[in-house]
Amino acid sequence: MSESARTPTALEHPLPQLPYYSIEYPGYVQHSSVPLAIENLGGQSKLGHAFRRSSHKTDALLELAFHRDNPFAHPIPGDVVPANNLLLKVVKRKRKVPVDAMSIDGSDNIIGEFTAEVVGIVSKTARFRSALMLI
Repeated sequence: MSESARTPTALEHPLPQLPYYSIEYPGYVQHSSVPLAIENLGGQSKLGHAFRRSSHKTDALLELAFHRDNPFAHPIPGDVVPANNLLLKVVKRKRKVPVDAMSIDGSDNIIGEFTAEVVGIVSKTARFRSALMLI
């Protein structure tokens, strides 16, 4: 029996063709602070111009300004670069084991069930990796 006949193969699933873009934001972002993060990046229209397919190199630059009202706080420059990543939706469901089935050491046994699903393809990423020069 050949080696390829013994190993099981994974099922093939078609990739969704929805394009997504990602931003490597250098700060903490919670669900409630997403509008502030978008404002710090120049607004929705500036992000749209930066990620547009036909945008020039100068249009693909982003500036992240944490303190827009302070003239001495310089913005952080960012580049939009091509990417070839998958966007996954990961769901973790927790299920507690009944008290009578607790482990000997007394710790809770929480069983986690994970599922992952490919939602789309990330074709461009905005990165803020330039070195800041202090003079």
